[in-house]
Amino acid sequence: MNYFKIAVLSIVLMATSCATQNTGSAKTASVSQKQEKLSDIKYGTHERNVMDVYLPADRNPNTAFLISIHGGAWTQGDRKDDVKLAEYLLSQGIAVASVNYRYANLTDTHLPELLDDIDHVAKYLSSHAGEWNTRKNGFSISGGSSGAHVSLMYAYTKNPQIKTIIEMCGPVDFTDIQTLQHVKAANLLSVLDKMSGNKVVWNPGDAIPEAYAKTSPVQFVNQIPTMIIHGDKDEVVPIEQAYILEKALKAKEAQYKLVIVPGAGHLITKLPKDEQIVFTNAAEWLKKYGIN
Repeated sequence: MNYFKIAVLSIVLMATSCATQNTGSAKTASVSQKQEKLSDIKYGTHERNVMDVYLPADRNPNTAFLISIHGGAWTQGDRKDDVKLAEYLLSQGIAVASVNYRYANLTDTHLPELLDDIDHVAKYLSSHAGEWNTRKNGFSISGGSSGAHVSLMYAYTKNPQIKTIIEMCGPVDFTDIQTLQHVKAANLLSVLDKMSGNKVVWNPGDAIPEAYAKTSPVQFVNQIPTMIIHGDKDEVVPIEQAYILEKALKAKEAQYKLVIVPGAGHLITKLPKDEQIVFTNAAEWLKKYGIN
């Protein structure tokens, strides 16, 4: 009889212990689901390899997770320029990593190095998926202007696991003569050369430098769902670039959406009404194509 009592008592104690452990893990899971904003995370060794991460409440491994890349002609700009977008997406239950990356230069930092930085971001996010209760892969990516260009090139040439792309006012085809003439007239050939690594002086009538072709996203379009957002009064990147990308996406039979913002220039979110168009379209797209 004593042996029976001891056995029963042992079972009761074990059950109590398990219940306590389960309660503790439930509390931990609950805490991890609170909204979090993590600032100045180092994802690489360069001084500009830093990012801010926005984690929504009640997230899970299926939650859309956007890598956001700032603009600035590949040579300037900062992740803080895109805080309003990140905050809006966070309010919509979307996780965001807002990223700084190395600036392009004429010597040792061109598009491949920029793409390497974004790859380190994706790997860092993947490695912290368990800690944050977020996805390990299948990230989304977006950017404005040069950030849009980097986003497209990363998704199309570097990481086939990117689920979807949102590109805003981005240049997509540096083999287009009218585009190059526009770039030259705007005195932007030097930054294009920094990004592409081109060493050839280009003038109208010359052959297109190989480096320009190799860094044109339209050359590498695949079937990753892509949203294009562009102002029809863009004075820096003509809206024709949006139509060039749209044509290429159609040819690939990719899922895409073209959003034209009437009257908007290159600073596409300058006016509150235009900002609302951009932000709501981005959130809706990510909720459709950025989840599992």
